[in-house]
Amino acid sequence: MADIIWGNGSQVLSSNSFILNVTHKKDGNKHDYSDSEKIIMTSADLPGLPHDECNWNEESLKSCVIGAFLKCEIDRRDESGTILGKVSHSGAGGY
Repeated sequence: MADIIWGNGSQVLSSNSFILNVTHKKDGNKHDYSDSEKIIMTSADLPGLPHDECNWNEESLKSCVIGAFLKCEIDRRDESGTILGKVSHSGAGGY
C-alpha cells in the first residue's frame, strides 16, 4: 500500500510540480514527511487539469492546486528527495 499525504497546494514550480503544505499523513506510512514537500505529479485527477500530461501548463496547474486540499499517493522519492506521485483533490472532510 502506498504512503499517502494530504495538504494544501501552494507554489507551482513547473507544469507538473508544486509545493504541498502537508497537514495530514496516513497512519501506517512507511516513511516520514516534512510539513512542506515538493511534489512531481506522475498522474493527476484534478478537475480543470487536462487528462493528457502534454497539455498541462503552469497556469492550469495553479488554478487547480493553489489553496486546494489535495491527496498525494506516493510512488517514490527521486535522488533529490522530491516526491513523485498521483495527485487528486481530496473529498469534503479531507480524506
